[in-house]
Amino acid sequence: MVHKKTITAASLVQDGHPMATQSVLADFAWKRDSTGSETQTLYFHLENGCVGFVQIAWVFLTLKATIETNATFFVPGHPCVFETHNGHNLKVAKDSLGYECKGLQMSWNKDHSRLSVKYTAGRERKASGVAASFEFVRKSDGYKIGDGKNYIGEGTAAHYFYPAGEITAQGEINGAKFESKGSAMFIHAHSANIMPYNVGAEWNMIFFVGHPESMPKDKRNAESASTYHVLQYETPESYGSVHCSNAGLTQENKLKAVLWDTKVEHHELTKDENGSGYDIPKNIIFTSTGKTVDGKKARVVFDARPTQRLHDIDVLHEMPFVVRRLVQALITKPFVFERYEETAKVRVEIEGEEPYVLEGVAFHELTLMK
Repeated sequence: MVHKKTITAASLVQDGHPMATQSVLADFAWKRDSTGSETQTLYFHLENGCVGFVQIAWVFLTLKATIETNATFFVPGHPCVFETHNGHNLKVAKDSLGYECKGLQMSWNKDHSRLSVKYTAGRERKASGVAASFEFVRKSDGYKIGDGKNYIGEGTAAHYFYPAGEITAQGEINGAKFESKGSAMFIHAHSANIMPYNVGAEWNMIFFVGHPESMPKDKRNAESASTYHVLQYETPESYGSVHCSNAGLTQENKLKAVLWDTKVEHHELTKDENGSGYDIPKNIIFTSTGKTVDGKKARVVFDARPTQRLHDIDVLHEMPFVVRRLVQALITKPFVFERYEETAKVRVEIEGEEPYVLEGVAFHELTLMK
């Protein structure tokens, strides 16, 4: 039964107005203004094969704020490393350009063209933990759908994107030092006046990086890469089971299209053999529609097979005790399933142009909170 409504940012855009607008610096500033959650996340694909993300998360429940650092690092041929740690205290500069907690520092320059990240949370806890530093150089304008905010009951959930940039990284994973470059994107997420678990019952997130099939392999690098990302979630049944979608396509580090309507189909469901109790899809089809930055109709289709398991995150197990008890009373088993696809292909259709196929790799994250 629907008790409260969900009104998407896309549905509030008036006729004749652009569905997507350019994000501004204020969209990426920390809010920390009410019951809810907030994250700042850098996702990356490196040319040495390493894929993952680093994240600062802030959650305010039961009159108490919790700070966490979360990170995933996966190098093909090695075990995936997932780390989550208590960040203790979040320090944010007055201009919100710099922020840090125990084990993770992020610092923007004044125009947000460059982000420096230092991750030491793993190494601080144990000698075999991960330590890494990143320099993200933003190459594309940011975007948001409408004003970025979806209205869920009395609360809001917003996402703001820097969809493309070049990244350099160095550090140590699985005992091996590395230095590489690649492609990255940055997302600021913020929910207010709503418990985090009431925002979405199912989340589908992907970050694909690749090149046209026709491009010679010796010409493929971070500068010539295209990316396709999706962040789509379905609100709980009590809020109407409404799909809220954000997706974007970039080419050579420039935003090519913003896609505000994404259909996600789960196929070949099989029982999760790792004990979550959920049925997990072996095949997921993403179909995103929207427009290019110069106004042409755009459609992207990703027939994905995320078969390589990276990590399954038992959210309750990772939560602090007080928050866990509160969430457990309302959600049976919140789980995050992280997967990797090594031979991914994405079909791009642009009005007035010949369709083409991108081939590359994809990071997948499926979150179920039911």
